[in-house]
Amino acid sequence: MTSLDPRIFDCEGFLRDSKQWTRELVPTIAASLGLELSARHLEVILGVRDFYTRTGVSPTMRHLIKVVRAEIDPELASSVEMSRLFGSQVSKHVAMLSGIPKPSDCI
Repeated sequence: MTSLDPRIFDCEGFLRDSKQWTRELVPTIAASLGLELSARHLEVILGVRDFYTRTGVSPTMRHLIKVVRAEIDPELASSVEMSRLFGSQVSKHVAMLSGIPKPSDCI
């Protein structure tokens, strides 16, 4: 696993300023989470990033599934499929990779 620059990321791995997010950061964040990215991951990451930019909402798991169903790909819109892609902490990992704040359902 890769460590993240503490000047840019907080101690949990979230960007200190979501405006610093770039697509180039995604592989580094993924490596810190032990994830290998696919095109499906990027669909979700970019879709959630767009959703956050429009609404200012960092989606919780339930809301994330609704966003994926409505705006990204209905085939990915299940907790099982999202867990397969992002591991056991789906909303947290998606938020970290998307460069958005920690969702309220994350411990």
